[in-house]
This record gives sequence, structure tokens and C-alpha cells, in this order.
Amino acid sequence: MNESHRRMQRFAVQGVIWRRYVDWTILNVPFYFHPLLIFFSTLFFFFFAAAARKAVWRHCAIILPGSSRLANYLRTFQTFYNFAWTLTDAAIHRLLRSPFSYEFEGEKLLNELASSKGAIVLTAHMGNYDLGAALFAEKFQREIRLVRAPEPDPLAAQHVDLSLKHSSGGAVKIDYNTAGASLSLDLLAALRSGQTISIQGDRVVGDVTRLPATLFGKALFLPSGPFVLSLVAEVPIYPLFIVRRGYRKYKIIVREPIICLRTSPRREDDIAAAMQQWSAVLEEMINGYWGQWYAFTPIF
Repeated sequence: MNESHRRMQRFAVQGVIWRRYVDWTILNVPFYFHPLLIFFSTLFFFFFAAAARKAVWRHCAIILPGSSRLANYLRTFQTFYNFAWTLTDAAIHRLLRSPFSYEFEGEKLLNELASSKGAIVLTAHMGNYDLGAALFAEKFQREIRLVRAPEPDPLAAQHVDLSLKHSSGGAVKIDYNTAGASLSLDLLAALRSGQTISIQGDRVVGDVTRLPATLFGKALFLPSGPFVLSLVAEVPIYPLFIVRRGYRKYKIIVREPIICLRTSPRREDDIAAAMQQWSAVLEEMINGYWGQWYAFTPIF
């Protein structure tokens, strides 16, 4: 990769330059100007991030059938706007250590998760998942391993790593989900030693293992790795989401654990049954918080 290509990559939608722009704004611009800057930044990306805009628009048409084209474009803008706020909130928490308020839905389950000896947190590209990992580690004084897709820009990946390390005091460790068995074996060992790992289970990236599923009546593929790990390590899967409720306000939602047990002659049938439970939870959450589902690449 030549230097000019690297430079252009930094200015891409997922490039590091925009993350640095958010950091600079938090440190140098008074907070009362933030809403205005967020609005105009959203306008900029709404018009120039065409591929992401089209993907979100198509998802809105599936989630909310019968809606007009204009209504779904407005919903797409709202999704971009919410995403800009989550990036800003995560930077504020990391750089300024400002307090955030959060409520719980399923607090008993959250406490159960925190005290478990090995568990999988299954979440989605929804709300503020990076902030959620940092808050979990902070509240329960417990390390968590965050598995996420590789960043297109290596400098952006470095920025994410350092950001999460700083905001969590080193309690959040990132593993990038790439092809190969080494990460799976590492995560399996971590679960068996009593650690908690967090995986996003709403889209397939690259060559990760997958199985067919159904969402909103549409066929798609979802990652099967979390369910294989659960089955082999014999640990529960906790669906968990953190959604934005207002200015520096969040809600942490935990659903009943999914227990992936060997009950059928074919292992694939047990995994498919657990994935069906996850699909039902995911569809419910997207229905309720479609404006915070940040699926900027085609899912269906």
C-alpha cells in the first residue's frame, strides 16, 4: 500500500481522521456548541457516505414495511444523528471522565452475569457498545474481552484500542475477529478460565463462521461462533444492549440467558435452536430501537 492510498484511507468514512476530529472537538470546543457541530457533521456524512446511507435506508424499509421513501430517509438521517451522539459520548467519557446516568432493564440478570464464572455477552451494533463495555468493567471491577471486526484503517484500529484501554483503565481488551482458529481457541480457554467475552452477533464480516437465520421474515446469515463457544465451553449467552435515552443518559438492557446445550444428535441443530432464540431477541430490540441500529453495511 503506497503512501497516497494510506492518506486517503485516513479520510475514508471509517478512517482515523474523523475520530481525531471528535477528540479535538471535545477538548477544545465548549459543550454547548456540540449539538450544532453534531448536526452539521451528520449532514456531511449523510450526503457523502452514500453506501452507508443506502444500507440503512434499505434496512428501514424492511423493519418498517409500508413506510414511504421520504419517511425512511428521515429515519436514516436520525440513525446517523444518533450514531454521531454515541461517538461524542464515548469520547467525553474517555477524555473528560464526565459522569453518565444509566438505568437498568434486567438488573438482576446483569448482576448474575457479573458474578458468573465464564459467560458470553452477545450484543449488536446498537446504541453505545464501546461505552457499555467500559461501564461494565467500571461498575463490576471485572475485565471483559471485546471481539469486534477489524477496522479498515490500521490507525483507526489503534485509536479504538487506546481509547477503550484508557476509558476502562485497561479492563477492556480487544480481539479482532479474523479468519483462523487461533482466536477461537484463545476465547475458549478464556471462557473456561472464568472470563467474560463480548461479541456482536448481528452481522457477518469476512470469513467468520455463519449459519442461516431469519430476521423480519428475511433470510440472512448470522455468526455462529458465539453459539459454538457456548456449547463447547458450557457457558451461558447473555443478550445485552446499551441504548441512548437522552443527554448523557443510557439504558442497559439484559435479556434472559440463552443456554446452548447438546440435546440433539446433530450439534448443528442445537446451535440453530439457540440462534433462533437470539434472532427473536435481536428482532425485538431492533423494532424498539431501530434508530440506534448502526448497520451501515447490508445485512440481508
